[in-house]
Amino acid sequence: MQVDFGKAFTYIFDDPKWFDKIIIPILFGLIPIVGWIVVIGYVMRVTRNVANRVDQPLPNCNFGDDLALGFKYVVVMLLYGLVFIVIAWLIGMFAVLIQHDLSRVLAGFAIAVLVMFLIAYSIFLALFLPVVQANIAVKDNIAAGFNFKNIFGMLSKNITSWLLVIGGSILGGMIAPLGGIVFGIGALFTMMYSQLMVAHLQGQAYAVSQSAVEVIETVVETPAETRTEAPIEASSEEGPAETPPDAPSEPPDVEA
Repeated sequence: MQVDFGKAFTYIFDDPKWFDKIIIPILFGLIPIVGWIVVIGYVMRVTRNVANRVDQPLPNCNFGDDLALGFKYVVVMLLYGLVFIVIAWLIGMFAVLIQHDLSRVLAGFAIAVLVMFLIAYSIFLALFLPVVQANIAVKDNIAAGFNFKNIFGMLSKNITSWLLVIGGSILGGMIAPLGGIVFGIGALFTMMYSQLMVAHLQGQAYAVSQSAVEVIETVVETPAETRTEAPIEASSEEGPAETPPDAPSEPPDVEA
């Protein structure tokens, strides 16, 4: 199974009730903060449906469920964002020290290192967070956002599919503002469309990654199973036990 990039652009319109389904989260998105979290949760449910191979992945918006799911992802995002806060604080501290002649060289070097780390961390999150979001969407819990073994496993086994997700995100970022060119409110539809497109790609990448992991696990487990079953098969194929040489094969005939 491979990611169908083109399907992410058309699946919405395969649903005969697509407009009725997406207009509600669009309207919720007009509510500051809470509405945005609902939209995040709705989009993540699309990812879950695609990962579970649901024929019509567009769900009906459910305010409570979508708010709860979106909130879980926001919490995880804030925790990952703490790294930016700590680095920004350190850069500010060294920026104060750089004003003193004795500490200028050391502080300048520290700031350069921190800035490079910040850039590397930003690039890392750009690849890492789509997998995190998909994992939370499917598992429906905050802990899934920090299941590094599972997350890195999906990335390492299927990096190409997740790169397609990033490409779709970049393309979606270009599509989102196009609605405002034609008609101002149209931007709301194109923004939702771009998010749903990326959600479909995430769901596909998740499903493909799980298939890859299952295949590898099967290959690893097969030799062990063969070794375990070998003695049982050998014992079942043994012939009947031989009669000891001293034991008579037939009872003696007794003459009348």
